[in-house]
Amino acid sequence: MTTRDTEKPSSTEQDHEHKAGVAGWIGVGAVTLGTFTLVTNEFIPVGLLTNIASDMHVSIGVAGTTVTVPGLVAAAAAPLVTVAVGNLDRRIVLALMSIAFIVADVLAAFAPNIGILLLARFALGLGIGGFWAIGASIGGRLVGPASAGRATALIFSGVSIATVLGVPLGTYLGALFGWRTAFLATAVLGLAALTLQVIFLPPLRVDQPVTFRQLASVLRGPNGRAGLIATLLLVVGNFAAYTFIEPFLLQRTGVSAGMVSVFLLLYGVAGIVGNFAVGRPLATRMRPTILAVITVLGLSILAMPLLGLSTLGAFLVLAFWGLSYGALPVAMQTWVFTADRIKSEGGSALYISTFQISLALGALVGGRIVDAATVSTTMFTGAALAALALITFAALSRPVPVDKI
Repeated sequence: MTTRDTEKPSSTEQDHEHKAGVAGWIGVGAVTLGTFTLVTNEFIPVGLLTNIASDMHVSIGVAGTTVTVPGLVAAAAAPLVTVAVGNLDRRIVLALMSIAFIVADVLAAFAPNIGILLLARFALGLGIGGFWAIGASIGGRLVGPASAGRATALIFSGVSIATVLGVPLGTYLGALFGWRTAFLATAVLGLAALTLQVIFLPPLRVDQPVTFRQLASVLRGPNGRAGLIATLLLVVGNFAAYTFIEPFLLQRTGVSAGMVSVFLLLYGVAGIVGNFAVGRPLATRMRPTILAVITVLGLSILAMPLLGLSTLGAFLVLAFWGLSYGALPVAMQTWVFTADRIKSEGGSALYISTFQISLALGALVGGRIVDAATVSTTMFTGAALAALALITFAALSRPVPVDKI
C-alpha cells in the first residue's frame, strides 16, 4: 500500500464531500418523490375500478384499461424518450415528465367520458416512461458509485411507498369524495414533486447520449435477455391478478369497501420491507435470490384464489405477495444492469419498457379474463405465468461471480 493510498483528506475536503453528499441525497429524495408520484398515478385506478366503471357506464374490464393505456405508452416512451432527449440536462427532462403527470391528472379529474379519461392516461404514460427511464439510473450520479446501490434502492422504494400510502389513500379519498377527487390529489402530489426536483436536483448533463445501438447491446447480453424475458412473464402475470384485487376482495373475500384500503396498505408495507431486504442477498447470491423472489411471488398469486376466500387468508397471502413483489423491481433491474456488466441509461430504458408493456398486457389480459370468466381465473393465470418465468429464468440465466456484482 502506498503513502497516497493511506492519505486522509483534509478537513476542507471532508467538508466539501459531506456537503456534496448531503445535497446528493436530497436530490435522490426528490427523485424518489417523483417515483412515488408516478406509481401512485399509474395504479390509483386499481382501488377505484368499481366507481370508475359505474360512473363511466362501462364494465370492470374496460375500466381496467385505465391501467393498460399508460403502461403501453410508457413502454414505448421509455426507450424513445431516452434516445430523443440526446444530451439534454436530465434535470430538465425529469421536470418535463413531472409536468406531464400534473396535466394528465387534472384532465382525468374532469374527464366527461371514458375516451377523455383514457386520453389523460395516455399523457400520463408519456411522463411515466420518460421519468422512469432517466430517474431509475441516476442514483450513482447524485451520490457517487460507492452509494449507488443504496440510492437506487431508495429511488425504487418510491414504488413500495406509493403502494403503501398513495394507492390506499387514493382509494380512501375516492370512497369518501369520489374517484375524481383522488386524481386531483395526485395532481397536487405531482406539483410537489416538480417543485422539489427544480429546487434540489443539480444539473445532470450527459456527454454520451443513449443511442439505439446501445439499446441493442443490452439485448445481446445473455443474462440481460434472460432478465428481460422473466420480467415480461412475471409482470404480465402479476398485474393480470393484482389489477383486479379490489373486485376480488369485495366479491370473493367479502370485505367491505372501506377495508380494501387496509389490505392494499398491508401489501404496500410488505413491499417496502421486500424492497430494502433484498439488497444484501443480491450482493452475495444474486441468481438464487432472484429465483427465490420469483418462486414466492408465483406461490402468493396462486394462493389468493385458494386461501384468500377468508379475511385472514387474504391478509396473509397479500403480505407474502407484497413482500416478493416489493423485491422484484430492484432484483430484476440490478440483474439486467450488472449480470452482463452493462450499466447505462440504455439498460434502464429497456428494463422500464419491458416492465411497462408487461404491466399493460397484464391489466389487459386480466380484464378480458374477468369479463369472460371470473376474478379468480385471473389469479390462476398470473400464477401460471410466474411459473413459466421461473422455468425460463432458471434455464436461460447464468451464475454471476460475486466479484462481478
